[in-house]
Amino acid sequence: MRLRRLEPIYVTYVPGELEQGRLYVSMEYSTAVHLCACGCGAKAVTPLASDGWTLTFDGSVTLRPSVGNGQSPCRSHYLITRDVVEWLPPIGVAATRVAIVRDQAAAAAERGPARSTWRRRLVDALSMRRRS
Repeated sequence: MRLRRLEPIYVTYVPGELEQGRLYVSMEYSTAVHLCACGCGAKAVTPLASDGWTLTFDGSVTLRPSVGNGQSPCRSHYLITRDVVEWLPPIGVAATRVAIVRDQAAAAAERGPARSTWRRRLVDALSMRRRS
């Protein structure tokens, strides 16, 4: 049964058992979690960050960008605007992969360059010494 609304519930910790129709928002952990609005029972986790989802609260909740469950059999795809679920066409596996790659690239850019391992730093240091 497709839902038309999600009720925002503000929590510190997301409960182990989620209730259908509720959007659990943890500001402390910058995360919003809910069961898929199609009713399939899949958990939708949306990390809130500049490179992830954003949540706007004005007495109701708006979550952007869309929630897409392309890796679940339901392939649900929807927006949450002022607590209302706005259904979009089903999302496919390819579109989901593109979104995952985009999200991972954005997260990596925000983290900055990867720290090298101690082995890599040792090899680099020895290489520099040999050149001198």
